[in-house]
Amino acid sequence: MMCMFMVVGVLSGQGGSDSEDLKRVVDNQANVIKSLETRLSQLEKKKSLSPRQATTQFEARLQAVEKLVDGVDVKQLSLNVSKIQTKVFNPLDTGDSAWVLTASALVLMMTIPGLALFYGGMVRVNNVLSTVMQSFSIVCLITVLWMCVGYSLAFTEGSPLYGGHSRFWLLGMTYDKGHVLAPTIPEPLFMVYELMFAIITPALICGAFADRMRFSPMLLFMALWHVVVYCPIAHSHWMVDGFLKDRGILDFAGGNVVHVAAGCSGLMASRTGYGKENFSPHNILVSVLGASLLWVGWFGFNADSHGYGYNPDSDGGLRSLLDEYRVDHAQTSKLSSSLVPALPPCSFSCSNPARSVLGIISGAVAGLVAITPGAGYVDCTGAFFFGLLSGPVCYFVCQLKHRLGYDDALDAFGIHGPGGVVGGIMTGLFATEEITGKGSGQKGAFYGNPKQLYLQLYGILFAIGWSCIGSLVLLKFIDAVWGLRVAVEEELIGLDIVCHGEVTPAPAPAPAPAPAPSPAPVPLIPTCLSQYLHGERMLERESLDVQRSHEARLLFTDDAPEQQQALSDMYEAHAHAANPRGHERHGIVRGE
Repeated sequence: MMCMFMVVGVLSGQGGSDSEDLKRVVDNQANVIKSLETRLSQLEKKKSLSPRQATTQFEARLQAVEKLVDGVDVKQLSLNVSKIQTKVFNPLDTGDSAWVLTASALVLMMTIPGLALFYGGMVRVNNVLSTVMQSFSIVCLITVLWMCVGYSLAFTEGSPLYGGHSRFWLLGMTYDKGHVLAPTIPEPLFMVYELMFAIITPALICGAFADRMRFSPMLLFMALWHVVVYCPIAHSHWMVDGFLKDRGILDFAGGNVVHVAAGCSGLMASRTGYGKENFSPHNILVSVLGASLLWVGWFGFNADSHGYGYNPDSDGGLRSLLDEYRVDHAQTSKLSSSLVPALPPCSFSCSNPARSVLGIISGAVAGLVAITPGAGYVDCTGAFFFGLLSGPVCYFVCQLKHRLGYDDALDAFGIHGPGGVVGGIMTGLFATEEITGKGSGQKGAFYGNPKQLYLQLYGILFAIGWSCIGSLVLLKFIDAVWGLRVAVEEELIGLDIVCHGEVTPAPAPAPAPAPAPSPAPVPLIPTCLSQYLHGERMLERESLDVQRSHEARLLFTDDAPEQQQALSDMYEAHAHAANPRGHERHGIVRGE
């Protein structure tokens, strides 16, 4: 049993480090199990014959073995050793492989279409196709470079800054072995997953020089930047022989490697017409769709970053391969990635009186950037403060371009640069052994290790210095040899026509509405009132006619001439009397 515990300790990184010694221990334990099974079978046969008595030395030894294994399930023990043998000689796990494939697709979705839509909606309408084309072409370019030289320079053992040449053109890569950072998945799958990070990092830089860089020089810059800037930063932070990794700097999913490097590299260019021309976004809804895809894809970006390995407590469990003793971090990183972006949008909205949609999606991305370096090292308390601080800091840096006069077209530097810096510093404060593993020593200043904060600052300064200097040298070189910028007139016309000869089709004009029919004239007197007045006048006329008929009979009789004369005078007066409604009554005047 003690040997079994030693085997488990070796597998979890707490025992021997040599794989040959591990195999030898496993083989010895397998032989012990077989001998125990043989002796138990002999004991069972002895029991079936007759009651056993320790009369011989052999029988006494059998009794001692029986007491030794009393209460131990030898069959289960044998099954456990068989599983250990399988993990040692064939550690590949189908569950880990399936998850890494899913995570790779999620991270690729972050670039196309996520980042392409996010940036495409924030540029002018005459630069939409150019912006989308930059993201799409970078996917194609970096894929080829990664296969040729990039993967070998970043993820093979070599110098403290660069990897070796053993995987140029992916030579020597097989499907039945894993990488040193990912022993439970085939190495080609690990290569594909890391490719997605190499793709999205230069694509982020495009947000800083949108609307102004020529297409062909842009591709040359990205190719050189991948080899000169990205590969050494990735190797030094993540690979086992990297000098930053060796010093103990924590960067779980690319706070320095991806965001700080991309943001600082994008700061090296400026745009003509800033503050004078109208560069307002042409379609915020497209950017909202892109930001939503980025958020969903970040679950693969953080939840699987170096997070696949053997977990002795569960079949196919995901563990961080940066430190094999770390507890399963997938749920923690997902929770952190979900909690943190919910806070910076509030900060952006409170800081911006307009409460803009562009502000809330930018704040969400700022929170995702901040949690990236600490997703596998901090708990929910730390994640809360990551989001609480990243929003105001990124908003303040985004406003600096208005005061200092530098230009950051789509706030690529304003979000990714300070967001990555905040995340790295907060990791040095809030990293806890509850996540990294008891006794790992990977804990922040708030948990008794103030040295970690200085290490984080050291890694951040290296990433800033290397990316800024390397990018500036490359930009100056390409500009002197080929030329980077389009002319001012072409920049104002738009890169869709200048660089690609295409335009975004304008929406078809809406058909002219049919002329509305002329409204019927409104009567001065409502219909109901007119009918009422007309009926009243008819009744009045009928009563007047009856009265006149009666008066006429009196007038043309021979009786009482005096009475007839009085009635005639009264009729004349009544016929020409003024009407209370403003007109005269005209009766029938008696003719002589």
